[in-house]
This record gives sequence, structure tokens and C-alpha cells, in this order.
Amino acid sequence: MGGGRVVEPDATAAIMTALAGGVGLLALMTLGYGTVLCRLDDRPLLRRICLGLLFGAGGVAAMLQSVPVAPGVYLDVKAVPVALAAPFGGTLAAMLAAVIVASGRIAIGGTGMLPGVAGILLAGGIGLLLVWLTPAVEWRGARPLFLLAPVASLHTLSIFVLPWSMALPAFIHGGLPVALFTAAGVLMLGTMLARERRRVDTERVLRDAALSDPLTGLANRRAFFGAIDREVAGALRQHTPMSLLMLDIDHFKEVNDARGHDAGDAVLVALSRVLLRGVRQSDLVARFGGEEFAILLPCTPVEGAFLLAERLRCAVRDSGIEHDGTVLHVTVSIGVSSLTRNADRPDSLIKAADIALYRAKSDGRDRVCRDHALCPPEPVPAV
Repeated sequence: MGGGRVVEPDATAAIMTALAGGVGLLALMTLGYGTVLCRLDDRPLLRRICLGLLFGAGGVAAMLQSVPVAPGVYLDVKAVPVALAAPFGGTLAAMLAAVIVASGRIAIGGTGMLPGVAGILLAGGIGLLLVWLTPAVEWRGARPLFLLAPVASLHTLSIFVLPWSMALPAFIHGGLPVALFTAAGVLMLGTMLARERRRVDTERVLRDAALSDPLTGLANRRAFFGAIDREVAGALRQHTPMSLLMLDIDHFKEVNDARGHDAGDAVLVALSRVLLRGVRQSDLVARFGGEEFAILLPCTPVEGAFLLAERLRCAVRDSGIEHDGTVLHVTVSIGVSSLTRNADRPDSLIKAADIALYRAKSDGRDRVCRDHALCPPEPVPAV
């Protein structure tokens, strides 16, 4: 609500047309909504901020379609994106959207500034309240929208902050159409946003399935190769160290032959948990294939990688794996490589770790070996 000329009661059709245009404009938000969800999937804080900016911009855009119904009083559907910000963006996004839209309404000024800001805060508060009262999974569908839509339309009652002689005619000739289009806008836009979120979630599940090992939940070989390409390029560009561990379960075939493949699967799952507990969040543990695992260690020199490998080797050796009433014990052999002038590509880094792993197994297993190029030269015996 802002300031301008008076719209007579017989201009209801013009009001309805303008409000319908505002709702249609808000539908464009779904394009930006899906883009933000996809691009910022792994950066939740930035995603919430961007969604808040998106819903806030939607509210400001809706004010461009506002209709003057009394001197200083404008009606529009800016409450629609504000009410939907919490269900589809979170608490931070809802607060940010409300601040942006309220600031825009204050900048417009006019007699209707106070009820306009009150209506914005009321719509945002209703959205937050319903989110807190409704399980998150419910918002994947349209059911909660049928409650949010009529409740959010109550924001039009804020017009009665104005004197009764001004508020009543404005509400009759403009407030009721706004309430109708607010409810319709929440249903329409909310349904589109819910569908877009389901689409993004489905794509994420399919992407994760393509990049993860179904048994252990670790990154698979495909994900590992994508990660090592990025990490090597970044390490060379920023002149930071990077190391790689290649790990193989000793005598794993004997476990499968003696205990069955169920026991082998139990060993693989238990080992993956030990490895995940032993590394940093920034490290990548991947099932490279069969009983072989790879651990990518960004910003880690070879000395630190070797110490970590020893800790992991001891942790695996000392852990017991329960299966069918028995406790299984396994050991691992680990090869360590690091970025050097001779191993400055992903394939050379993997080859160096593989050679070190082969040497660890040849030397008796249950041990850690480094790439020869990373080993200090042996002292020359005195003559």
C-alpha cells in the first residue's frame, strides 16, 4: 500500500487485472528458485541467503503491479512471496525477504505505509508459524498450501490500522480482491515451487546414486576421478601439497571363500566406517573397486599422509567386525603418493600410489609404503 490517485469502486475489474498480472509475474520466480537449489546445493547458508533475496525481489516486483485505491493506499500481492519464503527457503530466507519487501514499502511511503509493513510482517510470520507446526516432508506436496493460502490472505486486515472511514471503503473495493488473489497466488506459486523442489531432489538422488557405491555409501570410482582432477588442478594452481592413499584389504578372497560373500560385504562396510572416522571432512574416501579403496588428501604433505596411513592401518587391524556371531579381523596394506614434479598429474599420482601399494603387499602386507620418489635417500655406508 503506497500513495496516489483514488480508484472508484467501479474500477474493480482494473484491480483484478493488475493483481492477476502480479501473480503471473511471481510465477517467474520458479525459474530462479530451481537454479538456486541446483547451483548452491552444497552451500546451505549461501543458498538460504540467495533464496531470501529471490523472494524479496519477488515481493518488490509485485509492488510494481500495485493499484491505488485511496490517497496513499496501494494494493498488491507482495504478501505471496513473503508468505512462501519460510516453507520454501527457510527461516533466514523468510526474515531476509520480509526485510527487503518491508524496506521497499517504507521507501514508497504514503498513508498506507504502516498497514503495508504490518501486512508484510504478518504474512511472513504466518509462513514461519506454519513451517514450525508442519513437518518438513509435508511441504513436498500441496496439502499445507491449502492452509497457508487462506491464512496468509488475512494480511489484508492490516488496512484497518488506518482510520475506519478510509479503511472500510479501501477494504471493500480493494482488500477483498487482494485477499482472493493472495490465496490463489499462494496456491499457484506454492504448487510450482513444490514441484520444482521435487524435481531438484529427484535429480540430486539420481546424481548421488551415480556417484556413490551402493554397498558402502562411499564415493565410487567415477566420483573419485572427478574429484582428483579438480584437486590436482587446484593444488598446482595454489601451490599447495596434496597426497593420495591407495588401500587394499589383505587376503580378502580368503574371507569370501571361507565365510561367504555376506561376510565380505560386512568387512567392506565396517572398513568404510573406520576410514570415514579417521579422516577429515575435507578428505575424500572412495571405493576404488573390489576390496581397494582410495583416500584423497587435499592440503596434505607426504609426511602427514604417511602418519594418517599408519593410524588407519592400526585402526583397521585393531577393530573387530561382528558377523553371524563371530568376530572377524582383517588387515590392510596402504600405498602413499604425493604431488611432485614427477607426479603432477592425476594418472601419475594414482600410478605412484599403486606401485607403493604393490610394494607394501610384496613386503609382507599389513604395512604402509611410500612412493620411491618420496622416500629419503638411504645413507651411504662408510668405507
